Formats: sequence, structure tokens, C-alpha cells
Amino acid sequence: MRSVSKKIAESRNIKLNFRHNLCEVKHEKNEAVFEHLDEPGKKTTYNYSLLHISPPCSAPDVIAKSPLADAAGYVDVNRDTMQHNKYKNIFGIGDCTSAPTAKTAAAVASQTGILKANMKAVMAGKEPKKVYNGYTSCPLTTGNNKVVLAEFGYDGQILETFAFNQAKERTSMYWMKKEGFPFMYWSTLLKGLWQGPGPFRFITNPTKR
Repeated sequence: MRSVSKKIAESRNIKLNFRHNLCEVKHEKNEAVFEHLDEPGKKTTYNYSLLHISPPCSAPDVIAKSPLADAAGYVDVNRDTMQHNKYKNIFGIGDCTSAPTAKTAAAVASQTGILKANMKAVMAGKEPKKVYNGYTSCPLTTGNNKVVLAEFGYDGQILETFAFNQAKERTSMYWMKKEGFPFMYWSTLLKGLWQGPGPFRFITNPTKR
């Protein structure tokens, strides 16, 4: 989806800088200092009128500083079964895990079904066989009443739910995000009822099941 975001940004004369890490904010000068991750020691200062920064993702200390964590501080799970790589009676789900996919509610939904099946298998003395494909979704708001619904899995695999090109800005996806997703989240996901669109993809997008 980076190529899609790049094209939209270019069409609006927006410059994108990748692999930059914020290391200092000089608020009295309205300046933000970034280090170049691919060029150690190099820094660039940008002037800003509005600065919106999301902090780096991390697991809470109760996990990061425990035997459950990997070197990066996340619950060390098998990316396919979500079972802990060392403690076989432990499973992980959501943002705290080491599964190499974007950390979203959509990922949690798909992982729910995987955990349900694999935990039942382990409790029955069997090996976990249900496989998580890394599915996650990022609805990107790109303008007034416009959204690009990005859906992908491990290694950038495209896992679009619908048969049309979801890389295009669409009003229909905006209304799905605005009206459909809140209901899906509060009424189904939090109750463990929504386990991702995978089971329905053979109807909505049969060529990409």
C-alpha cells in the first residue's frame, strides 16, 4: 500500500520521507529533528506549523521485561499458530505479540479464530494446526468522504475482501469505516463473534480466497 499512498501524496504535492525517526522537538522554534535510520549520525531539521507524532509501538513492561518476551519486548509467538515458542501452554493475541504484521483491530479479529481453534487443540492434547496468514486492515482516510481500504497479510500479500480495486479512493469504503466498523467493533469483535472477513471472501472476492 506504500505505492498507493505515495501516488496520492504526489498528486497533492506532499513530500514523503521514509525511515526517519523523531529524536528532538524544539517547540520554541517550531522545529522537529529527525535522525536517518539508514544513515547513522545524519540528522535533518524540519520547520512545522502542525506536528502530529505517533509514538513507537511497544509492549508494556509487564511483558517486555518478562520471560515471555523476545529481544524486541513482544510476546514471542509462532507467527502461524500464535502459540508461544517456548511455553506451549501460552498463546498471544493482538498488539503485544511478535507476529510480524500491522497491529490493528482487524488483526486481532482474525487471530481470535486461530486462537480459539489452536487452544482447543492443545487442551485436547493435540498439535495446533490452524494457521494465521497475517491478515490485517488499515482503512486510510485520504480526503472528505474518501477511504482507501488496505487489506494485506504476511510479506505484503494482498488479501482484499472485495472483487474491486481497493487501492482506489472510494466513498463506499468511507461509509463502511464510518458506519459499519464501529458496529462491527463494539457489537461483534469485543464479544469474540467477529473473526475477520476470511470466511466470507469466497463470496465477496472468490478469485482471491
